[in-house]
Amino acid sequence: MEIGNGVLNDPTDEWGAVDFYWSHALISDESYKGIHTYCDFTSENSTEQCDKFLSQSSDEIGDIFGYNIYAPFCNGTGTQGNPSGSVNEFDPCSRDYVDTYLNSPQVQTALHVNPTKWSSCSAIGWTDSPPTVLPLIKDLMANGIRVWIYSGDIDGVVPVTSTRYSISSLNLPIKTPWYPWYLNANEVGGYVEGYEGLTFVTVRGAGHFVPSYQPKRALVMIASFLQGILPPSES
Repeated sequence: MEIGNGVLNDPTDEWGAVDFYWSHALISDESYKGIHTYCDFTSENSTEQCDKFLSQSSDEIGDIFGYNIYAPFCNGTGTQGNPSGSVNEFDPCSRDYVDTYLNSPQVQTALHVNPTKWSSCSAIGWTDSPPTVLPLIKDLMANGIRVWIYSGDIDGVVPVTSTRYSISSLNLPIKTPWYPWYLNANEVGGYVEGYEGLTFVTVRGAGHFVPSYQPKRALVMIASFLQGILPPSES
């Protein structure tokens, strides 16, 4: 597990990741203070001391599934604690099933594709990606496009703190103050804050793949977006 993988590609992503791991008790105070003292994520050059504390923090985090810091690993024996396969309990082996299926010679023959080693996620090696997508978000807002940015609050790869720091850097006026949104049975589904031209939504208890971890909450959020309304402030 490494620190610093933000979707907005902004230096605030790195600091947001550091603060996320520390605030969730995944790294020590020593590493946290060391990173804040010696690291400068606005520069491509790193220092020996910064590298030391980043490496130390990575060791401290240990082997966890970064896309959901509380999720179990797939142990290779299939569904864990959920024999029914219900979407109410996300199966950590899901990707393994897809990989095995699409790498089957019979499946590839049926799909009329050349024999290949298929992977659900691989390093593409982009050479033309922008350093940050924040200017694109500004452009969308300037052209009247409705923009929602959402985060699962237990995603360690694109942490909610990184998203909040990046949005904060836009200096947008607040239109709707922070509030909890709900679904059935007075259950808090997450939190919302509305800005001028942008809405920020969190999904409580969701990892990176929000609909997989919290399908009901994801449905409420997506339905609200499609209807052009904010998630409900009460059930």
